[in-house]
Amino acid sequence: MTRPVAKTRRVKLRGFERMLTMVDGVSMKIVHAMLVTGNVRALEHFVPLALVRTFNRHPRMRALQVKGTKPLVEIQAPLVLDDVHDKQLLRLRRFPAADSAFATEWPHYAEHECNVGFDRYSQLPFFLTLWVQDDTDQCRLLLFSDHYMSDGQSGMTVLHCILEQVSLLSTHAFSPLESAPVPPEYPLRPSVYDMWLSKSFFVKGSLKLVMASVGKAVYRSEMKKFTPLLPPRSDQHDFVVPPVTNPTSASFAEGSATCMHRSLDTCKAQGVTCGGAIVAAALLALYHAAMQQPQPRCRPGEPFKVAVDVDYNMRHRVPRPAQENQVGAFVAFTDLTRFAAKGIVEMETTRFWDLARSAKREIDVNLEHPAMMAALPVMMDQKLHARVKPSLAKAVNIRYSQTSDVNVSNVGCYPYTKEHLIASTASEQPPGLTVKSVHVYNPNPHLGPSVIMFLTSVESFCYAMAHKCSDDAANALFTAWVAICEHLGQIGPDETLTEVLQHLKL
Repeated sequence: MTRPVAKTRRVKLRGFERMLTMVDGVSMKIVHAMLVTGNVRALEHFVPLALVRTFNRHPRMRALQVKGTKPLVEIQAPLVLDDVHDKQLLRLRRFPAADSAFATEWPHYAEHECNVGFDRYSQLPFFLTLWVQDDTDQCRLLLFSDHYMSDGQSGMTVLHCILEQVSLLSTHAFSPLESAPVPPEYPLRPSVYDMWLSKSFFVKGSLKLVMASVGKAVYRSEMKKFTPLLPPRSDQHDFVVPPVTNPTSASFAEGSATCMHRSLDTCKAQGVTCGGAIVAAALLALYHAAMQQPQPRCRPGEPFKVAVDVDYNMRHRVPRPAQENQVGAFVAFTDLTRFAAKGIVEMETTRFWDLARSAKREIDVNLEHPAMMAALPVMMDQKLHARVKPSLAKAVNIRYSQTSDVNVSNVGCYPYTKEHLIASTASEQPPGLTVKSVHVYNPNPHLGPSVIMFLTSVESFCYAMAHKCSDDAANALFTAWVAICEHLGQIGPDETLTEVLQHLKL
């Protein structure tokens, strides 16, 4: 097959992208696990070409890191069908109809595969695994991606594009597939760091000056204040240069459609976004798990202080947003400082919905302070990258490589159509494909929180958690978080935090 000729294009790695490429062969690898039902036979038949078209539509999916002193990636030429096999972009596993492993083994596979890094110099940052169960009309798509060119929204966009192309190709099944309309390539955009801060010369310049002069001292001061609420596992190493990879464990769960709809209705009635309620649920679950420890750091009657940070999808928060849904690491992070500084003063009297509203206000306030939001990306861009100095690790002394208690990653509702029509003359085949669920998860091999909580939703809430704390603490935390989120629709307007825990009998 003739390979298209394309002009070489290079893009600088900035901010978060630089930190994620700190160590060769080590990746913060994301998995998007999507369950699809329907005409799986057509999906399996058309997915190789659909995958090629998806790679060619989104330029950052074809990025390879350039060796050298400058942090760059080079966008490769558009792919051809042979590349699917040659570059191992598609993997397939079949299960007999009666094999329960199809439903039970994917979390273990996802956790294991996410701990295998990409070779960024030779391996494209995305690949797809299909798990097909014969005679059940079920398929699980596991999309793996390197976080430096991807994020929670990116994976959903890529999976939607694949299904969209499968549907389109099925309508041309009885004519040459080449005649099916080819979607045009989207523009190659700069990193979110440049799109976001390019117009904020004063903010970026001031922060660079601060980081160059006192950045190490500021970071050291913040890290000295932090001690993990939950006991770290014995296999977690302090931050050193070169960084040592710390293992991460995964947990997954799926909720009830009834509970999700009831929860969303209650959030609306209480004037709270789902995001605020999810953060409140995470804080309450952390309190529960921390109090279960033999020597809890928090004591009854004292303010419950917790270091929590959240993700922000920056696609529509940059000065000039792109029209398309971009694939790449278009995220930012910041901490909710109030909960670390003042904490939750009275667990017995604080009402759950007041806490949820407070969390939402804190999330919104951060967006109003660009210097606060930009501090971490500038720190990563200037200090935490492949050329990080050993003196920095020694000076900041980050125990267990943990920087906060929890990150809440509310990826949100699946934003695309859940139904895709499949043209087929076989009457015994279902007429389409239906998206049933999507779970998102990634480990954190170097610096990061003790726990990352991921929430997505399709027909119900889909939960995932990455953790570096003891297994007992992690199990208590994840069980409590899922239970509280599923119970949101039954929490009364005046119900206190301790009353919520009592009602759940955790």
